[in-house]
Amino acid sequence: MMNEPFFSLNKDPDALRGFYRTVAEIEWLLLLLMMFYLIVGQIDEDSKTLLLGGLCAYAVFVLLFHYFLIFFTKDDIWKLVIESWVMILLITWFVWHTGKQNSPLLNLYFLPIITSALALGKVTTILEVLLIGTCYIYLDKNVLPFDELISLKQGSVLLAWLFPMLLVGYVTTMLSNDIYRAFSLIKITALTDELTNLYNRRAFIDLLGKQLQQGRRGDYTFCLIMADCDNLKTVNDMYGHDAGNLFLQAIARNFRYCLRGCDFAARYGGDEFTLILPNTSLATAELVAKRLKKALVASGFKYNGDEITIGISIGIASFPQHGDTEEALLRHADEAMYANKRKNKSQVLDFI
Repeated sequence: MMNEPFFSLNKDPDALRGFYRTVAEIEWLLLLLMMFYLIVGQIDEDSKTLLLGGLCAYAVFVLLFHYFLIFFTKDDIWKLVIESWVMILLITWFVWHTGKQNSPLLNLYFLPIITSALALGKVTTILEVLLIGTCYIYLDKNVLPFDELISLKQGSVLLAWLFPMLLVGYVTTMLSNDIYRAFSLIKITALTDELTNLYNRRAFIDLLGKQLQQGRRGDYTFCLIMADCDNLKTVNDMYGHDAGNLFLQAIARNFRYCLRGCDFAARYGGDEFTLILPNTSLATAELVAKRLKKALVASGFKYNGDEITIGISIGIASFPQHGDTEEALLRHADEAMYANKRKNKSQVLDFI
C-alpha cells in the first residue's frame, strides 16, 4: 500500500500551528495580568521583589522558548506540555506570595488548563487539574494531616473548587477536537483528488519540493514517474464518463497495490498521473514502471458486458541524473512519457 493523504489530528504541525500562536498570547496575557497586580495589589516590598524576579525569569523563558533557542523552533507537542507546566509553577509562586488559598490570583489557573485542553487532550488536562489540586491543598496556611485531607468534608471543598476547571477543560477539549477535525477535513479535501483518492496536483508539487530539499542536503536519489492513459478518451466516447471514472479509479487501485508504503501517487490532472519513489535508483524505478504497466494491462474491467483494457504510457526522471529542479524533472519525465506513447507499445520495454 502507498502513503495515503491522511493527517493525524494530534500530531500534524499544520493543525497545531495556530494553537501555538494562541499559547504564546496566553503566556503574554498571564505576564500582563501579574504585572498589573504587582502595581495595584497590596503586596509587601519583599514579596514584590520576589514576584518581580519570577516574572522576569518567566519572560526570559518565553522569549528563549519561542524565539531564540533553535532546539525549540520546531513545533512539538512536548513544547506545549513544558509551557503549560511552567505556567502552573509561576501561578503557584504568585499565589503563594499573595494570600495562598485566599489569593485573588487563584483563577489564573484556568489559563494553563485552557492551554492544555487546546492541544494536549483530555488525559493531560486531567493530570494538570490534579497537579493544580495538589498545589491548592499545600497552599493552605495550615496543612492538614493526610487523613483529614481525604475526608469527605475536605474532599468536597477541593472538588467544588476544581469542578469549574474540569468543566472548562472538558468543554475546551471538545471544542479543540472539533476544530482539529474540521482542519483535517479541509486539509484532506485540499490535497486529495476526489475521484481517485490519490494526492492532487497541489499536494504532489509540495511533496516533490520536499524530496528535492532532502536530495540537495546529501547523497540521496529519488525518481519521478509520469503516466498518461492511452485510451481514456476512447472509453469516454464509447461508454460515457461513468466508465471513464471507473477507468481512472482502476488505475488508482493498481497504484496502491504495486507501490511501497513510502511512495506517493497523485492524479496530476485529467488522465495524467505522477509517482514519487523516494530513495530509488533509475534501474529500480524502471522495474516498478514495468510492474505497473503489466498490472494495469492485466486488470481490465467489464462495463455493460464489454471488457475494457487499460493502456498507459510511462516516463521516468531521476534526481539528480535528469535535473535538480522541479521543472527539469517534470520536463524530462514528460518528454520520456510522450516518446513512449509515440512508440504505441503494449508494454514498456525502455525509458528515455
